[in-house]
Amino acid sequence: MKKKETEFLTEEEAQAMLRVPDRRTLQGKRDYAILLTLLTTGLRKAEICSLKVGDLKTYRNQAVIDIIGKGKKFRRIPLKVETLLAIKDYQKATENGTDPVHPLFQTLGKHGPYQERSLTPKAVDCLIKSVARRALIQKRIHPHVMRHTFATTLLDNGNDLRTVQALMGHSHIRTTERYLHSTDDRKVEAIRSLQFGV
Repeated sequence: MKKKETEFLTEEEAQAMLRVPDRRTLQGKRDYAILLTLLTTGLRKAEICSLKVGDLKTYRNQAVIDIIGKGKKFRRIPLKVETLLAIKDYQKATENGTDPVHPLFQTLGKHGPYQERSLTPKAVDCLIKSVARRALIQKRIHPHVMRHTFATTLLDNGNDLRTVQALMGHSHIRTTERYLHSTDDRKVEAIRSLQFGV
């Protein structure tokens, strides 16, 4: 049986999605921060929904997110400066950036009276689908594609499997190996790099 290929975004597609949110608005700041967090941390949908302000920490002078993931496993993920700045920009706009038990990302209360609630899995699905459509991406995009993109990009950039396994929170290395697929472009580059023949 043919193994289903794991879908992921190219760098151009990921950048196209990041250009969609209007970062002058509260929703745009939030959506940009969510997209960038997903792409640069590999968090699962449930993990991004359960993030609290207090999960953002500094460890050895490095901004990190502490996660209790699948199977109650703890992992610590370093944050890129750009991701931290995007989160801080959103927090400043919501004015809720200090209470450690507050949800980091919230619903925007468009339906009915405004209530501060954690982001819901359905809201994340809708956000990703809507942004992908507006970025004119033809692939079927869902939140897990962002996680696949994170892992594939790390491996394509030469990072070792064990490091990627730790960042993804995988129990088994074989799960991480699924992301070791070369893109067609990389295959062509590899063949062109061969020096045989005249």
